[in-house]
Amino acid sequence: MYRFVLIVGLTLLLPSCGLVAQAPTATPPPTATPLPTATPLPTATLPPPTATPLPTARTADAAADSADLLSGVQAASTAHRYRVEVSMSGNGTMGAVSLGNPQTPAEVMVLKGAFADADYTFTLTGFVTALYGSNSAKGIQVVHVAGQDYIHGPLAVIGAIKDAWYRLPAAHSQMAIPPLYPAGLLTLVAQSGVNPAGFSVIGHEQIDRLDCRRFSGDRAVSLAIIKSLGDSGLPIDTIPAHIERASSELWVCADGYLHQVRLTVAGSTPAAKPLPFDFVIGLHMYDFDTDVGIAVPDPALDILLSPSP
Repeated sequence: MYRFVLIVGLTLLLPSCGLVAQAPTATPPPTATPLPTATPLPTATLPPPTATPLPTARTADAAADSADLLSGVQAASTAHRYRVEVSMSGNGTMGAVSLGNPQTPAEVMVLKGAFADADYTFTLTGFVTALYGSNSAKGIQVVHVAGQDYIHGPLAVIGAIKDAWYRLPAAHSQMAIPPLYPAGLLTLVAQSGVNPAGFSVIGHEQIDRLDCRRFSGDRAVSLAIIKSLGDSGLPIDTIPAHIERASSELWVCADGYLHQVRLTVAGSTPAAKPLPFDFVIGLHMYDFDTDVGIAVPDPALDILLSPSP
């Protein structure tokens, strides 16, 4: 009986202690591990194409100004008839020119004249007239018509001793050649490779009763113009290393012609003691394709006397 009671007690005690084995639960089947997906490679993102900027009004204006400048130079260089004034003044030594001082710049040359195809007339004053053997305040006066040269006396070096016009013999025809031909000079400028982009419009002015644009050139184009002057025969130093300051201004007017040029050049001529120079060169052309009034001087004398020794 004690065994029965013990068995019954154990039977009641074991479930309360959790020692009675539970029926096993079913193990869920393993779930399939998903295969790794391929990581997409980054795609190259190209920037959207930028639109080519349209030319601005300022760019278009600059291009038009450059074209007008070139056209004006070419028009003046091919003009058949015009009046002209050319001047050079300054001080120091520049090439073959040596005179003046900073306080009192000297007048190297002033040429006033007119050209009509092959005919021309000019009056030349300034230091350069000494090269012609003249000391007259009136300077050298020349007319060239139909192949004949005329010169105004007195000019004793060639036997023109009176204050009158003389027919110049062919032996002295070099006396009647102008120191430069303005239209020919501009042709050299146009052919010198001057970059019109080196000029910019800096204002408008009235010249010869016309509205004119004023162009200012940088050093590169100014040096090119200086070289053109030297190539035309003007005795100036054109070596860039000798030129410390160079500037140029050109005026193109409403009639389509270049009317005015002003060139400033300063530097020093190499020597044991460098020789400074500072010159201003001006050119004014006007009355294009008009009757500039070139006529044979009347009366005109023949040169009969031999040149003075």
